[in-house]
Amino acid sequence: MLFRNTLAQSASVVAGYLFSFLLAPIMISRLGLEPFGVWAVTGAFATYAGLLDLGIGRSLARFIAVFDAAEEKHRIDEAVGLGLIATLLVGVVAAGVAALAAPFVADKLGVLDSGEMRIVLLSSVAIWTVNGIDGVLTAVGIGLRHMVPPNVATTVGATINFAFSIAALALSSSLVVYALANATAGAVALLPAALAMRYVWRAPYVAWPSRTLVKEVLAFSVKNQVGWLAELVNFQTDKVIIALLVDVRAAAIYEIASRVVLAVRSVAVLTVSAMIPTAAARIVEEGREVVGEMYRRYTLRSCAIAFPLYTLVSVTAPFLLIAWLKTSPGDAALLVPFLTLAYLVDMTTGVGSTISIGAGHPGLPSGNALLVAAANVAFTLALAPPFGLWGVVAGTFLAVTIGALLFNARFLRLFELPVRDLLAGVLPPGALALGLGIPPAALALAVGIPGGRPGAILWLALATTIYALPYWLIATRRRYLPRQLEFPLMRRPDPVADPA
Repeated sequence: MLFRNTLAQSASVVAGYLFSFLLAPIMISRLGLEPFGVWAVTGAFATYAGLLDLGIGRSLARFIAVFDAAEEKHRIDEAVGLGLIATLLVGVVAAGVAALAAPFVADKLGVLDSGEMRIVLLSSVAIWTVNGIDGVLTAVGIGLRHMVPPNVATTVGATINFAFSIAALALSSSLVVYALANATAGAVALLPAALAMRYVWRAPYVAWPSRTLVKEVLAFSVKNQVGWLAELVNFQTDKVIIALLVDVRAAAIYEIASRVVLAVRSVAVLTVSAMIPTAAARIVEEGREVVGEMYRRYTLRSCAIAFPLYTLVSVTAPFLLIAWLKTSPGDAALLVPFLTLAYLVDMTTGVGSTISIGAGHPGLPSGNALLVAAANVAFTLALAPPFGLWGVVAGTFLAVTIGALLFNARFLRLFELPVRDLLAGVLPPGALALGLGIPPAALALAVGIPGGRPGAILWLALATTIYALPYWLIATRRRYLPRQLEFPLMRRPDPVADPA
């Protein structure tokens, strides 16, 4: 079931990022690089509004899994009600702030006038709000470990957004029109999300939350929220700092590089995306003794899938950017490898973080995330003035790497696990992934920046083949991968079925 749920989670996210990749070159061509940068920065502002829900929306799936395992069905309805209330309240507050802040933001970025900026900011808030409601509705299926229906709904929603975006760009080169189209698409996409919830759950679906439930959820979610704060700092604050201390064009270039990195990171994180509700339910049913077995198995499996993705994107960045955008703006071809490798190290914390949250210890990943966020801001503000864009990248790299090392040490100590459990899951697939990256890296250095998209696509296909095929064969033979992903002809017989 865990593999099926992970596959369902993966399909919807991959579809979303595929549409995002297809849209980016069209947006830059139709809107221009600077309006593209404005959209990235205003999106970051709206995302920060999500902090006001105190992490409730992001914690619902875990609580629904716990309530389901404990057969407290009525509390699932209350959790949905709490999530909707929190999302709507935050949306109203954020809309008021956006309306008032529009002149200041327009003056600082210097691309749109205050009226246009107000519409773009309010559209960004609307997008966040409807996405938040969508997340509450889909959390029911995810928490119940029936993840196919909610992820089908998410995929349908992403398709609706893509269609609206393409239509807006075809009809107009205005960022205002594009923003309004995205907000409308988000509202339309609520319908499949509601149908998915109805499919996996029974009426009344929503109930007014009790005071006891509110206290219980908030005690957990506030701690869990800090983890999201770190993600915002690492992927959103950097863009804001670059826009204010460098310029909006540099922020657009950073957005292009970070989209590549965020896409591969999101795909990699999908290897553990279904684990929080699964871990929560198993710990309730089987006790903490199951933690060691889950950590050993899934650290190896997740790293064996994630590490080659990071490595391949890093070494083929010049080919990838030209194939994607037909150009490589600024230092984007160099930014991608540095940011990608930083988050490769961060991936070693993925299983530990999800198990910690599932076990009811959100303070462990959240406390570490707070440290990473503070370090990233400090490093970035110190290094950005003298080194510009590269100072931001260096600050992010240092903060994420230090944070990953500290988290792993604390996790092992909390659950009384030996260091060899971590090393056995990280070092073998890491050595294989990085070692096999040498030939395609040498190819990329020899070819340089391709002159056009057809050549870039051919070089990208060649580099991917000479990397992915040997990795797949060797990883299968060494039993790093889940059995469902092994190369059939290289699979060794195993009398014990591998559940993941």
